[in-house]
Amino acid sequence: MKSRDVNLIIVKNGSLLYKSRDPGIAGFLRAIDELGADLHSSTVADKIVGRAVAMLCLYCKIKYVYAVSMTEGAHQLLTERHVPHISETYIGKLMNRQGTGLCPFEMAIKGVNDPDEAYKILKKYSIEIKMKTSNPTQTEPSILE
Repeated sequence: MKSRDVNLIIVKNGSLLYKSRDPGIAGFLRAIDELGADLHSSTVADKIVGRAVAMLCLYCKIKYVYAVSMTEGAHQLLTERHVPHISETYIGKLMNRQGTGLCPFEMAIKGVNDPDEAYKILKKYSIEIKMKTSNPTQTEPSILE
């Protein structure tokens, strides 16, 4: 997990369901698209678990979460929802890649407590980011539309 070879691993009943090198939440969103309900009761190991990934874990009914680094917000959310989890390191906030502000996915679901709603917001925002990346003249994606 600490190597650069993989960012996300999902295991169920001792079998590897999914692994991804994708950065951020992209791999998890792809796993949801590809596996859907098969993710229920699986174990997630992710390099960085912020509140956005924690919400995706709740949405998928993940039974256990391991992180190399986890935000206090993710820890609190998983604890409140009784999802067993552990992290090697706990951090205050998850910053954007430039280090200039909060992670945009964390900001997108700020104040959202429903995993279904969080998934819809994160999925939509992820698509908007992909569209912006493929069309650099497009304006900044709107997080809360």
